[in-house]
Amino acid sequence: MKDELRSALAGILSGVVTSCLSVPAMGATAAIAMPSGWSVALWSALVVFGLGGFLPALMVHASALLVARANALIALASFCIAVIATIAVLAGLTYAGGALAASVVGAIAATLAASTLRSDSSFRTRFASWLGWGIDVP
Repeated sequence: MKDELRSALAGILSGVVTSCLSVPAMGATAAIAMPSGWSVALWSALVVFGLGGFLPALMVHASALLVARANALIALASFCIAVIATIAVLAGLTYAGGALAASVVGAIAATLAASTLRSDSSFRTRFASWLGWGIDVP
């Protein structure tokens, strides 16, 4: 029960923080001038939604999963609910389909990355040894 609650809270917190970061980030990336010759759809997908929606979701949710040692699926489900609710309050859901998709795809990528990093104990051991945390690597 304690693990499920911690996982749900990690997902909710990361969803709210991601929504609060990604709405202004998408506005800032939308203001970047598009080079001539690029298609608008490609520019929007890579720059606006990639840098403004995907990247904040990836960084915030992966950090929340690794710090809280949360169950990935519970945290992902609560992240999705929190992102939908927060973006509905902040910006409305009428035109936020791309923003929601970018945030959810970023959270899915963060879940996969955190699950991979958590299951590979040799990576953690080598990283901790590199930082000088006193763990010996053979």
